Amino acid sequence: MKLTKCASGHFYDADKYPECPYCNTGLQTDSSIVRSGAAEESPEDTPEETPAEPAVPAAAPAGPVAGWLVVLDGEAKGRDLRLGVGRTFLGLDKDGTPVTLSADAPLSLRQAVLVYDGEAKTYTLLPGSSQELCYLGDTALLEPQELAGEETLRLGAATLKFVPFCGPDFSW
Repeated sequence: MKLTKCASGHFYDADKYPECPYCNTGLQTDSSIVRSGAAEESPEDTPEETPAEPAVPAAAPAGPVAGWLVVLDGEAKGRDLRLGVGRTFLGLDKDGTPVTLSADAPLSLRQAVLVYDGEAKTYTLLPGSSQELCYLGDTALLEPQELAGEETLRLGAATLKFVPFCGPDFSW
């Protein structure tokens, strides 16, 4: 994989795409342009093609860490999701594992948004734009809720615990 950054700041795999697929969205749907990787494979060695599910554009938030979400159960148990200053978009990958999403992620993948406001030194959890709901404790998140720390969130079948780093005593 050759990770490349385009002029607009998007990261993409230059081994797969001749140019940025986020700037040129037609590349994401034109399978003839996507490079498969090994050019010397013979047709007998190539597995039968199956329709690929769209990749979830997962990303670590830009800038310094403001806190974490720690996965308490499921396949990703014990894994943490880094939260940045400003907005961090939350969703699930194709396997149902919680991920932080890039700012370019489709709205349909965003189940929630966790915001750290560095000036007010507060955290707020907002409902996402996905049809899927995020739960704060046992209640569906339908309007913004301020977070203090140690709250549990549910995205799909995964339960996560919110752990703040920044706050009244420290902020970047």
